[in-house]
Amino acid sequence: MSNKQVTNDWDITRCSKPFCCQEDAEEYMTSRNFDGMILELNDGTIQAVCPTYPTGYYSGAKTLSKINTKESCCDISE
Repeated sequence: MSNKQVTNDWDITRCSKPFCCQEDAEEYMTSRNFDGMILELNDGTIQAVCPTYPTGYYSGAKTLSKINTKESCCDISE
């Protein structure tokens, strides 16, 4: 499987970023005016994802929060 996964506008290398906790992920997203969601994956890790996240890509992920800054996000991996 390629390191770069693309589904429509979803690109895991640009649209997903791991964090140690929900608070850090929320701070990162809001401080950069990125829209998206904070997910908790099955293994307990936290991922921030863009609004283009395809439901089910991370099987069993639980949405912890939604970030809506009225902006958008084009590359949260930086």
